[in-house]
Amino acid sequence: MHNINKKLNISSRCAKSSCALSALLLVLLFGPQVYAQTNGDVVIITGEDISRMQANTMADVLNHVAGITAGESSVGIHGSYKVKVFLDGRPINDPTSSHGGINWNLVNLEQVEEIQILRGKGSVRYGQDASGGVILITTRQVSSLSGHIKTYGGNLDTGYGSAQVQAKKGAYSAAFSGETEFTQGYRENNDKHRYKAGIKTTYTHDQDRYISLGADYLYDTRGLAGFLDHPTPYSRKKTKTTALTAQAQYLQTTSTTFYNDGYRHNSDVSRDFSQTLRVYELGEDLSTSSKTGEIGELSYGAGYRRNWATGSNLDAQSEETFSLYGSQRFEKDEFPLFFTLGLRANANTDFDDTLSPEAKLGYHKETWSLTLAYSASANIPSLYQRYNQSSSTMPNPDLDIETSDNYSLSWHRDFNKQISLMGTFFYNQLTDRITYVTGDDGIGQYENFGEVTYRGGDLALSWQATEKLSLKASYTYLKARDEETDLTIPAKSEHKATADLYYKASDRLMTVLSSKYVSEAYRDRSNTIVIPDYFLMDARAEYDLGKIALFTEIKNLLNCSYSYADGLPAPPRTWILGMTWDI
Repeated sequence: MHNINKKLNISSRCAKSSCALSALLLVLLFGPQVYAQTNGDVVIITGEDISRMQANTMADVLNHVAGITAGESSVGIHGSYKVKVFLDGRPINDPTSSHGGINWNLVNLEQVEEIQILRGKGSVRYGQDASGGVILITTRQVSSLSGHIKTYGGNLDTGYGSAQVQAKKGAYSAAFSGETEFTQGYRENNDKHRYKAGIKTTYTHDQDRYISLGADYLYDTRGLAGFLDHPTPYSRKKTKTTALTAQAQYLQTTSTTFYNDGYRHNSDVSRDFSQTLRVYELGEDLSTSSKTGEIGELSYGAGYRRNWATGSNLDAQSEETFSLYGSQRFEKDEFPLFFTLGLRANANTDFDDTLSPEAKLGYHKETWSLTLAYSASANIPSLYQRYNQSSSTMPNPDLDIETSDNYSLSWHRDFNKQISLMGTFFYNQLTDRITYVTGDDGIGQYENFGEVTYRGGDLALSWQATEKLSLKASYTYLKARDEETDLTIPAKSEHKATADLYYKASDRLMTVLSSKYVSEAYRDRSNTIVIPDYFLMDARAEYDLGKIALFTEIKNLLNCSYSYADGLPAPPRTWILGMTWDI
């Protein structure tokens, strides 16, 4: 390995400095994006926001929020991919994932009521593995007999179809959904085929008492094409996920019980390689709250997790976590200052026990707020990270627990009905950080770094220029350093900027033009291989005919050649054309 940086052999004609300057100028002109805020440090996205975005995936929604980077099955906040995601109270993190993956396919965007994003906090209430933060997704309640159909097709032999129906009679309601997606991909061995089915039933006595049962099944088979310099034309992956949940609420007390069964099969016939891994997860969360005098509220509860795994290259592994938490909030209606103090104790059978404290001091008025927060979190290496093996990944059973101390200062200001401004400064200190490191032969594994810091900030501004035109964007600065070597952490870009132009051409036609700039990143731990920066533009449009709507989307409008931060090549220009039908 040379001592000087070497560029990957990637044609990145849209990743030049002129594109970078154009992207940053676009942000300065248009201003960064922000949604409604709660106490200045929680981002809230409503179902109406999602509808205006004309987003097709959760990644499309989240990637335009300052400080967030989302993929097809991942999400990172301020550099950390240890983010816990809950759908109506149940976790949808993938138990077979190697990178804190999320089963976004369980989320139906058309049914989302609200998304709350807690950046850099939430470990007290929601447990370990949340150093990056927590995302809470709430879906709409069933109110009548209705249905929704969505279908589209596009280049690269891409197709998609979904259908859902829901009904309510008296205190009982039920919802059914099915979905399929396929594509041949943009590289050799880059195809994908996915199926999903789900059911949810609910008995509601009143708004404070209900019982809900749900079940989902996901099946996914795809090729793993590998890196450009180390292709894997015969590497395949098959996953099956079963998710069961039972949730009940009685007055202020909520109980959530869940069971996840994840199966993964990695194979490569050219190397005579075949490996299976099955991970099971059983959990229970119990929470309640009570008033503490006239100026406070106490939230408290308990949690239990059991994870176990079997596979073709490991003996049966099992581990458990028991936890208790409490959080006290002090606030008085006529006084703008509030204070929150919380603590979670976790007892782990296979790792050291941990304590996760959290403190928050805030000042809020009608048009502005300021919040200073501290939280600590412990991240357990997943069974998959320790024991999975594929044609490009080696297991590392000696991975240790990762700890994180997060500090942040957030502020929010509404200047008028047209302009809002928000900013965050953050400093996160991680010890024994878990990260994937690729070797010179293209094969990698997860390792513990010594001490790592994430520091930076993000800026957000929303401007409703006219009744038909609005401009939104975001900018995030992230400095991710290994404090022992003073080198940059692999796959962490220092700058990310987005800008979105929304134009309502008529009562029926809505168009969106989006742009994104991502600066260069290092692919290896020694900072000798550079992933070039890139600038992208996307376009979306929807024509509303009432119960039927026609839509189209073009991604990578300029047909740029670029790579993701981990070095995998990204898609060229893609397009889809489809329709939705509300029954």
